Amino acid sequence: MEKSRVLALTAVVCVVLGCVSLVFLRQVGASSPNSPVLATADQVTHDGFAKTAVLSDGSSLYVSEEKDGHQVISKIVPGTSEQSIVAAPFPDIRILDVSPDHTRLLASPTHAGSRSHELWTIPLGRVPSARLADLMVDDATWSPDGKQIVHVENSDIFVTSAQGGDRQKLASVKGRPFSLHFSPDGRRIRFSVSDIDTNTSSLWEMTSDGSNLHQLLSGWDKAHAVCCGVWSADGHSYIFQATQNSPTTVTTLWALDESTAAPVQLTEGPMSFGSPWPSTEARKIWALGVWPTGEVVKYDTAKQQFSQVLSGISATDLDFSSDGKWVSYVSIPDGTLWRSRADGKDRKQLTSPPERAVLPRWAPDGKQIAYISIRTGQPAQIVLVSLNGGKAAPLYAESRGQIDVNWSADGRKIVYGYVHDGSDLSIRLLDLDTHAATTIPGSDGLFSPRWSPDGRYIVALSFDFTTLRLFDFQTQKWSTWLTEPAGAVSYPMWSADSKSLYFDDLVTEEESIRRVNLGEDHAESVFVLRGIERYPGPFGLWAGRTPDGAWMFVRDRSTQEVYSLNLGLPK
Repeated sequence: MEKSRVLALTAVVCVVLGCVSLVFLRQVGASSPNSPVLATADQVTHDGFAKTAVLSDGSSLYVSEEKDGHQVISKIVPGTSEQSIVAAPFPDIRILDVSPDHTRLLASPTHAGSRSHELWTIPLGRVPSARLADLMVDDATWSPDGKQIVHVENSDIFVTSAQGGDRQKLASVKGRPFSLHFSPDGRRIRFSVSDIDTNTSSLWEMTSDGSNLHQLLSGWDKAHAVCCGVWSADGHSYIFQATQNSPTTVTTLWALDESTAAPVQLTEGPMSFGSPWPSTEARKIWALGVWPTGEVVKYDTAKQQFSQVLSGISATDLDFSSDGKWVSYVSIPDGTLWRSRADGKDRKQLTSPPERAVLPRWAPDGKQIAYISIRTGQPAQIVLVSLNGGKAAPLYAESRGQIDVNWSADGRKIVYGYVHDGSDLSIRLLDLDTHAATTIPGSDGLFSPRWSPDGRYIVALSFDFTTLRLFDFQTQKWSTWLTEPAGAVSYPMWSADSKSLYFDDLVTEEESIRRVNLGEDHAESVFVLRGIERYPGPFGLWAGRTPDGAWMFVRDRSTQEVYSLNLGLPK
């Protein structure tokens, strides 16, 4: 399974004559007459295929998408039902650019396990495809005059002639450059840089000769999760995508006017938009729109098969009552909390937008549900709601974001932690009878607590995500239980007998469920997780368990289609 994606991404006819028009009614920066306004988004494709990029030569669209198990380039003529697959010398290929004279595509074959690939030109006429010299590239683009190609090899950026010769190094960066584009006048090159060590993506700029290399938007609060920008046709605006993870994961489009320093938002959730590409019209762009959908499945380890848990719902964060008769879940994409019988019957909505619920937990008596309430501009807080709905009440108001509710067996106490967004972390114990909260001694710098079913232990993660610490209520002491690479321990869960801890390992070799036993300092693999593309929620890839111990995951069923966005960009 691919662990990170930019979009958080035979001829089936697109019925483009029946386009869906989405009116966003978002007036951005109303105080400025030149502020962009997203007026409408017209859906162009309706085929349901997974898509990763959309490009245009002015009259046709070229879409990288998956069909019949292969990555192909589809040619679509907007306003008609005409669609075809571009002939290519490889069964799996990705599109990188369209030549300035609109006669060729720049593309490379895709091979599993390889990042660098040969660079090819794919003609749009009858001329055969041709490989460009012996180049092995990660990404590439033509200059506006078509005389040069700029490409990426690992962390380096090079320029060559249009035939792939006269190779010269322009720059080196920390991380992996991608999505390179020249300004329309050919004087500047902007590109994205992905840094795996810090899990960030940023925008950079340099002149066409490699000088004046610098990061864009370095002081902007979203500058660590931006990428994939393009200039508008007239060169007045630079349009890029930014990803936010709270209160939900959504990718939005922004415009940076060349005469101003601050970007302006063009789209907002729950639908994500990304991979923008300029139209010949200055106030119009093409982009991929993603409608978030998640399917909860459970995994049969013996048969190595997935099966649906609740049919007909798009959801995450499932939790079953202690008697197994009820289940709570958070709907995707609106983030509302629901409960139903374990078989999906007797459904009831418990919260409403704009509030978003995450990580609900049933009280031991099955009469109440504690969940994390997220509202824009407010710290996340633990809220309690009745099984039958009604007004929800915060448990213990604080100025810091609360998360990870753990009930005691008698339902009279709760252990919780704080959102990992600062250094002021600790594990707290809330007495529901006295309404007094105390800090677990020695828990400074720890987060993501899990209370063992027998009530004796609390396990928590260190601030740097590398160390599992174990607190023993009998000795009132912490000890180091397990040390792993950062990110290896995700969604830890105790075994029913409180003798083992299971967790989802997303970074060590193959993605797997692992287990560490009390008294041991090493974890063992329980099973390797294959055959599922998981949905990225606000707190990563969720995992849970059914009352009978089966593992649950959320399969990503999001749809990706091409849209035409009409923007109120300044003239």
